[in-house]
Parts: sequence; structure tokens; C-alpha cells
Amino acid sequence: MTQNDILSTRPLMPSDFEAWLPLWGQYLAQNDTKMRWPDRTALFRQLAHQTDNAAAMIVECDGKIVGIAHYQIHHARFAFENAYYVQDIYVIPAFQAQRAGATLMRAIYAAAQQTGAPAVYWKAAEHLYGTNDTAAATSSFLQFRKAA
Repeated sequence: MTQNDILSTRPLMPSDFEAWLPLWGQYLAQNDTKMRWPDRTALFRQLAHQTDNAAAMIVECDGKIVGIAHYQIHHARFAFENAYYVQDIYVIPAFQAQRAGATLMRAIYAAAQQTGAPAVYWKAAEHLYGTNDTAAATSSFLQFRKAA
């Protein structure tokens, strides 16, 4: 990969299963988590068809999916407006230096803005992501929040 490689983002589509599956497996392994096959396929269907307020964004390089982010559109009862909660994000290590994860997050911020959702938030393990994102405010629980 070179600096000239261009990253692009788009929502996950039903035809992305074969490319999504290995990245999801790597995400699960990174987090020392297991998931049964029927649950993996059910999750993919939910994300690809955007059911139950679940959705996913992907980042590509030269047409190859190199990162995934799953999020849920969360309705805050007390505020009567939606927020986007990013539940999972994974980028192939070779693309992390090109800031593919940040590219994914910017695409989710844009989607939230387009729908009028005022906030995007997520939680992360400190050992995986640290707290050096100056664009996000952090809590003692490493919950990142950013206005959309």
C-alpha cells in the first residue's frame, strides 16, 4: 500500500458477505470473542439490510474491503432524537497507518449528520485505541463522544 492509494467508504451491502466475514472473524479474534455461525450470518443480514436500527459502513481500497464498522441508531427517549452508537470497528492492520479507521468514523459522522442525529458515540478498549483522539471527548470508561 502506498500513500497514493485512495480509501472510499460506503454502506455494507448484501453482496459483501464473503469480504465481510474474514474481517468480522479477525475482529472477534482481536477481542477474544467467539460467535456461532448462525449468529454471524444473522448479524450480517441485519447489518446489510439495516434492520432493527443496525447498520454498517465499510472502507475500501482499490475495491477491496479493508475495514468495517457496525453501528446502531439509538433513540434517546429523554432527548427525542437519534444518536449513532458505533459498536464494532475493525481495520486490517496494514491499513491502519493510512487512517482507514478515521475514514470510517468520518463516514459515520456524515451519515449521522444527514439524518439529523446530533451525536455519535462509542466505547473502546484502551489497549487497542488509546485516548489520543483530540476530536473526541473521553470519559473514565473510554466512551468517546463526538457531535455529528
